[in-house]
Amino acid sequence: MVENLSKTESLRQSLRIFGESTGYELFQYTGIPVDCVASLLQYDVAQGLIVKGWKGKRRSYQLALSSPKKVKKYHRDPASYRNAVPVLVESIERRFIYIAVQATELEKNDDFFEAIKLWMKAAGLAALDINADYCRRRANYCQAAVDRGWSNLNNGGTA
Repeated sequence: MVENLSKTESLRQSLRIFGESTGYELFQYTGIPVDCVASLLQYDVAQGLIVKGWKGKRRSYQLALSSPKKVKKYHRDPASYRNAVPVLVESIERRFIYIAVQATELEKNDDFFEAIKLWMKAAGLAALDINADYCRRRANYCQAAVDRGWSNLNNGGTA
C-alpha cells in the first residue's frame, strides 16, 4: 500500500532517512523540483524543526536536534517508512518512463511541438544524468523539426 504524502512530508521523511541533504539530493529522492524545496521547508525552518547548513557550496537541510516535543510531532515508527524511499524512487521512475514513452509516440506521429514539452518534463524526472541529457537532446531534435517544418501538424493542431 502506497502512502499519499504531501510534498513537505515527503521532504521531511527523506531528511529522516538520509540525514543532511542538499536541495538537489532531495529532488533525487522525492522528485520535488529543487527551486521548491526551500519554500516547502520554510515553515519547518522557522519553527526550528529543520536546520539549514552548507555542504560545500550547496545549501543543505537536516532535522534539528531539538526538544523531543517538537520532533515527536513528525516522528513515525521506522517500520512505517522502511520502504518509503524505494516506493518514492519507483514512482518517479514509472512517471519518467511513462512520459518518455508518450513523447516517443508523439514524435512517431510527427507532433514534435507537444513532444518537446514531454521530453523536457521527462528530463526533470530522470534519476540519472545520462537519461536527463538524452531527454534534452530529444527535445532539441524536436525543436529543430518544428523549426524546419517537418511536422505534419500545425503546432498542436490536427493534421
